[in-house]
Amino acid sequence: MKRLEKYAVRISGLGDGDHDFAFDMDGKFFSFFEHSGIEHGNIHAKVVLEKNKGVMALHFHLTGEVEVECDRCLGSFMNPVDTKHTIFLKTGDTPVEIGDNMIMIGREEHEMDISHLLYEFTVLALPLQRIHPAGREGTSGCDPEMIRKLDEYRSVNKKRGNSPDPRWDTLKDMIEKNR
Repeated sequence: MKRLEKYAVRISGLGDGDHDFAFDMDGKFFSFFEHSGIEHGNIHAKVVLEKNKGVMALHFHLTGEVEVECDRCLGSFMNPVDTKHTIFLKTGDTPVEIGDNMIMIGREEHEMDISHLLYEFTVLALPLQRIHPAGREGTSGCDPEMIRKLDEYRSVNKKRGNSPDPRWDTLKDMIEKNR
């Protein structure tokens, strides 16, 4: 994976204590990741490197919003993001991810590219089901034309009687015969 220089945290040359970093992510940042599903957004990340003898931790706080596609009407809307995560850093011979929240970095590393962490934390902050938020009157924020078409499709299916597709009956018969 290519490295995003702009999203690096300096590790060496810093004394013990907390060190603050700030990063802004926009559509250009998200386009760097293949198949991200996020094209537009504005996220601000505050990252605190907590450095003590033998132990380091990166504390992330991401706030902002990203454009996502509604699962109901396929329209776009801005979804808020507000999330916090902590990653612990350990030094070793070979850089490797040890667990969900622990990363081993090389002893000679001077800085760490955190772009992939910023991206992952943003995606993890999004809900599994993405639906337009309701309006002030409690009405759906979805595209009314698409909702009308969905309701029309549902009414056609109800008229059919909610019976299963008869084409599956042949397959069910074959399964029963082979038991």
